[in-house]
Amino acid sequence: MPEEELTPVLQEGATSIEVPLNAEEINAFCKYAQLLRERNKVMNLTNIVDDQGIAMRHFVDSLTIVPYIKDEQKKQGRENLSIIDVGTGAGFPGIPVKVKLPKLKLILMDSLQKRINFLEDVAKEINLDGVTTIHSRAEDAGRDKRYREKYDIA
Repeated sequence: MPEEELTPVLQEGATSIEVPLNAEEINAFCKYAQLLRERNKVMNLTNIVDDQGIAMRHFVDSLTIVPYIKDEQKKQGRENLSIIDVGTGAGFPGIPVKVKLPKLKLILMDSLQKRINFLEDVAKEINLDGVTTIHSRAEDAGRDKRYREKYDIA
């Protein structure tokens, strides 16, 4: 995906929700969008594949929770909160939030291994540290004491 098409929509959208993005974050989103489009050709990740849709409906919509997470970080007096994204699919909202708040410990849970593989590739490609993936159905993980009530934010 050409950066020049995604970038202005992403910048304007993020600024409009008062979560401005720096050049490094925008670059990560452009790489993420490229991977999303490439993999979507061979596996069903999303029906939204146009630049404006990806920027607004996937990335900016995901970032709308950033102010609430920042509030929780202030309440708890630390930035490295753990956040689990249950049924993450193509990584929304988890990965966009992690791009903006890199000190979060992000856990991505999904029931399909092929999506988990995609998410691991995305995290590696855009250099996200502190990302864990769990291949599980939410109903099963909810009964598993390894995962139940272990996160600051779900």
